[in-house]
Amino acid sequence: MMRMQRWMLWTVMGVVGLTVMFFVARFAKSEYHLRQPSKIWVPIALRADISMEDQKNLAKQIEDKLRTEEILRAVVADIGLQEKFKQPGEAAAVKELSRRLFVEVGSADTPNGSVPSINIGVAGIGHESELLGEVSMRIIREVWLMIGIDPETGKPSKPGDTPPLDKL
Repeated sequence: MMRMQRWMLWTVMGVVGLTVMFFVARFAKSEYHLRQPSKIWVPIALRADISMEDQKNLAKQIEDKLRTEEILRAVVADIGLQEKFKQPGEAAAVKELSRRLFVEVGSADTPNGSVPSINIGVAGIGHESELLGEVSMRIIREVWLMIGIDPETGKPSKPGDTPPLDKL
């Protein structure tokens, strides 16, 4: 009788130990992934017939306009990035945002297939994904204003009004 109880005790302890190890490993894996570099961006889909050179020129023009002190300072103030990036001052938060900001040529999936795009966003780590999404959406509002799209409706400010590449 005593041997059977010990066997049951060791079995229960083994099952509990394996269960604890499973949940610890699962937690460690999720924490590992949340500490990896992450990028959150908003794609601006382009026409499929735009050359790669024009895409790169457009991306460069957008990046140059976005990296102005005025726009970066407005984004920092609107979202409260000084506190969220844990920076000592607004100037440091602007510098950090500028460091994390990226504008790159990419592709976007649409109902009609994959099309070229300009990806505009912010880099960080997985734990910051919600904040990165918020910052990316705020930055894209500035881009929409640059290219003549009303941020409230998502439509051109004036019908047929889109600036040429060199007038952005």
